[in-house]
Amino acid sequence: MELLFSLICSRALKTFSVAILFASFRTPDLSRFLKLSAVEVVNRMMLTNGFFYIWICCVVFGVVRAQYVPDSQALTIKELEHLYLDAAPSGFLSVITPCSNYVDATTGQPSNSLGRQQAAEWIRTAFHDFVTANIYTQSGGLDASIGFETQRPENVGTAFNDALSFFSYFMNARVSMSDLIALGTVMAVGACGGPHVTLRGGRIDAISAGSPGVPEPETDISTTLNQFGNAGFNGGDTITLTACGHTMGGVHHSIFPQVVPATAVSPSNSDGRVPFDETVAVFDVDTVADYVQGTGSKGGPLVTTTNKTVQSDLRLYSSDQNQTMQTLSQSASYFAGQCAIIFQRMIETVPSGVQLTNAVDPTSTTNIRPFGVSLSVDWKGNMSLSGSFRYIQVTGAATAPSSLTVALIARNGKAAGTSVKATTNLAKDTGTGIWGPTYSYPFTINFPATTGLSGLKVSGKTFPFQDTMFVVPSLSSASPSLPSFSTTPALNTVTTYSLNITVAYLTTTTPPSSLTATFSIPKTQSGSVSPVIDTSTTAQLSLIGKTGPFALYSAVTAQTISAKQAYGSSVDVGVLGQAPGVMFYKYFSAKQ
Repeated sequence: MELLFSLICSRALKTFSVAILFASFRTPDLSRFLKLSAVEVVNRMMLTNGFFYIWICCVVFGVVRAQYVPDSQALTIKELEHLYLDAAPSGFLSVITPCSNYVDATTGQPSNSLGRQQAAEWIRTAFHDFVTANIYTQSGGLDASIGFETQRPENVGTAFNDALSFFSYFMNARVSMSDLIALGTVMAVGACGGPHVTLRGGRIDAISAGSPGVPEPETDISTTLNQFGNAGFNGGDTITLTACGHTMGGVHHSIFPQVVPATAVSPSNSDGRVPFDETVAVFDVDTVADYVQGTGSKGGPLVTTTNKTVQSDLRLYSSDQNQTMQTLSQSASYFAGQCAIIFQRMIETVPSGVQLTNAVDPTSTTNIRPFGVSLSVDWKGNMSLSGSFRYIQVTGAATAPSSLTVALIARNGKAAGTSVKATTNLAKDTGTGIWGPTYSYPFTINFPATTGLSGLKVSGKTFPFQDTMFVVPSLSSASPSLPSFSTTPALNTVTTYSLNITVAYLTTTTPPSSLTATFSIPKTQSGSVSPVIDTSTTAQLSLIGKTGPFALYSAVTAQTISAKQAYGSSVDVGVLGQAPGVMFYKYFSAKQ
């Protein structure tokens, strides 16, 4: 009987002839059966004569996700790495390529006859969000409060809601809207010829409007310098930040008719933009050079407008007898370096109590990182770990190798003595290119279940993993399927999704009777286009069986949400009263 049992399971796994087994369960509708939760399957099969054990054999060792160590900072960094470093058809880079591009937030489609520019608007959004900070009251800064402040005269125009609407497609439990505003600045600068700006995560979004205080074109120089001073920026800082922010984009008649005349409007420039310099889509020193030398655009329309009341850039640049502007103009590299510093200060000006993560910086941490790693185990206890490593050929790094050696670290923390060679196609760049050519090294490494894993070692670097608790994708499902990811209103259609979450828990003692799942779902909030993460939905995962060292738990829940919300949703799972063993599992497997 035991041999027959093994043969049946082996045959089912190797040939996927599961229909034979399902037929034995007397299930009349196979497609309906496949949609059942693990709990429902167990309950139904308990009524069939002896076939419950065959189900456990054949599915408990399915493909599972190799769970990253549940560390909130590390998971935030990993999510930001993905958005920042990996190319994606509908990712951040797609809407600022080329850097002159503008995408209409209401349609998700390019609209380049307006004379608007996405990259410049992202930088402007960060500036308007940050500048109302007050270092004396330790309030404000980059906190996404701009979403509640778009009706103020100081925030005129649709640029801010446009930017926030786009960013909202990527918001989730680990990356806040204010983190995405920071990422937008870093991407806009880095992708358009500018320097690398240090990026960190961990910002906390405001839940209401902050204090007013964004300088306007009419604002006198004393008030302007005082407003920047409250944010911790002195006169030289203020000039530098403004000059760096005005190297791309321009001023529009549709928003500032007191600055730009109606003659700027044309069929190909319907918003009537007058650029800050001739290289409107390139992050360079030209605006500063034009101002200092009196050539080209001479510093842009906020310098040259005939309406002296709104010559805000002229008043600012000349407030120290042009010393800062002359210093900035000394070389392109000096200008870029100063912009990198001042932009980092801007996006790291945050409210009191916010603890930023370590930097997402391939030059100071490592230019090799794992992604897309998954774990499989068969019924014999043979395990297989598959995934890829990302290698970025940063400046000063060795030329990308044709292969990497991936070594397993066992569950006990010791070298397992098992390794494989991962190779790549050096002709295929898989990254955004901001830090350099990027290559993917897929690998598969096999090892016994008794060995387990606690990490991988590649090129002298150790990458921690854990198999203590993980969601089992082969026993989990989401129905119906999501539409393809895109940053368009098509994702706003609301649907009721049936979710089955099944978790494996490694234990050598009596397992708890249940686990608690907490769902994080982006939801709308009054007064802002920015979502807020709601964690009020929970579920209890029931113990459905124990096999080998793993106890299995499962729950079914229904959520009526849009596809956009679904892509941003995740779940944490743990023993009640303890820290989550599973953190930030994106159960819809979004591939943004």
